[in-house]
Amino acid sequence: MTRPNPSVFAAAAALALSFASPSAEAQATPLPESIPVGSFTFRPSFELRVRGEFRTDPFDIGGVNFTRGAVLEDAYGTNLPPRFNAPTYMTPIYTSQWAATSRARLGLAVDRGPVTAAIVLQDARPIAGAPGSGVLQSSQLGTGLGLFEAYLDVHRKNRRVWFRLGRQRVVWGDGRLVGESDFTQRPRALDAARLGLSWKNIDVELLAALIGSSPFGGLGTVGAAGGTAGSGSAGDTDTTVPTTVRPQTGSQLYGAHAIFRIFPLLAIDVTALARIVRPPAALDLTPSDTYVFDARFSGDYRGVRYAVEGAYELGRISSFGANRDLRAFAGAARVTWETALPWHLTFGAAGAYASGDNGSTDTLAVQTRFDPILPEERPMHGRMGLYAWSNVIEAGADIAARPTDVFSMNLGYRFVGLAEPKGRWTSASLIPIGASATNESHILGHQIDATFGLRVWDPLAIEASYGLFLTGEGAQNILEASSRGRPEMQHFAYLQAVLRAP
Repeated sequence: MTRPNPSVFAAAAALALSFASPSAEAQATPLPESIPVGSFTFRPSFELRVRGEFRTDPFDIGGVNFTRGAVLEDAYGTNLPPRFNAPTYMTPIYTSQWAATSRARLGLAVDRGPVTAAIVLQDARPIAGAPGSGVLQSSQLGTGLGLFEAYLDVHRKNRRVWFRLGRQRVVWGDGRLVGESDFTQRPRALDAARLGLSWKNIDVELLAALIGSSPFGGLGTVGAAGGTAGSGSAGDTDTTVPTTVRPQTGSQLYGAHAIFRIFPLLAIDVTALARIVRPPAALDLTPSDTYVFDARFSGDYRGVRYAVEGAYELGRISSFGANRDLRAFAGAARVTWETALPWHLTFGAAGAYASGDNGSTDTLAVQTRFDPILPEERPMHGRMGLYAWSNVIEAGADIAARPTDVFSMNLGYRFVGLAEPKGRWTSASLIPIGASATNESHILGHQIDATFGLRVWDPLAIEASYGLFLTGEGAQNILEASSRGRPEMQHFAYLQAVLRAP
């Protein structure tokens, strides 16, 4: 007997809704968002997203096949040619890539007094695409129908105190250190326990999570690419585990997040994270003790919104027969101003910096490459996803407009550079793009992007985007070292439709 394809039911539901006439929809009584049954309240939800995307000269596939994707992995550069102890693994070069994907979610939350139980099923799979497409490869990890969220929430009536246990989405602040990455095909959910407390204008949240690399199975983090922080293949590094801690304990993330709302133009977020990684570790993590302390100042007053954030990272990581000290830092700022001009014109400016390293694997030297832990991938650094909050210099501006209630657009420019020219260039998915020991240029390139949104019917959002990345000398040197040539630019475009109910 043929097994039903869940995505077929999702597509059929979307098709049926799309053919509903606007006049009939306007005359019908709106469906309630919650359905009371006795002492229970049921809150169903549905989402379907279909996307097609195209990219030329992909920077993160083809050429040298790196042995590991971990941000703090020292052995990353050992497989760059020439490799003396082993052959260099090469993968085919692709001049262009395209893919079509679908993602459907069906959720149900049930409330009864102070208790809420929620479950969200997700079916994420590729529809079609070019061979070797990075989008299709990441979609294949845990493809098909699986459990995206499942948690139990116990809370007081005013939610001044709450406790949530199970698989759940977590976003703190702007998501630079802990984010969901909903833009990706497989967003991130944590198997975690969270405790929240509120008192006057202060909110405090505590987090304890198990992080692993098994999507939709066992305990761990469901990553944007089926893993945890990023994606990568198995490594062959001669690493050690700190002798003061027992090995074989797996990987955990502990955190505390507090928000102090002083007045509308000033709120202070304070975050502390501790990531403990031991074997068996995810493929994109290195055995380590990583501690991050972060402060964020933000405000929203009369059309002006801003956020300024700074983070300091310390700890130790496993290297070649020794444990290497870690000291890194990062900062970011963003401000927007919605004017009283026609079309709701909004001007914005942003900048970011994250420390890098010079590529040294000297175990006596301090590792200074910043690791953004579990970041929001996009659109934090643009829709193209070409760089992360690690070894980066970013400066840019954008302008947004909403000529009508149903149409919006955003045009932006970003300069992207390397904090350390000889250090690693990492994508927004925390995949290593490359490094060059002979590179002297800080300039990765210039990114120009445009995004357009259309919403003629409230449940349906249509979005199209185009991005152009003009490679600088630094980017070309790194790509050439990875046997990908010296491309002058990359084009990226996508068209997607998202249907949500309610």
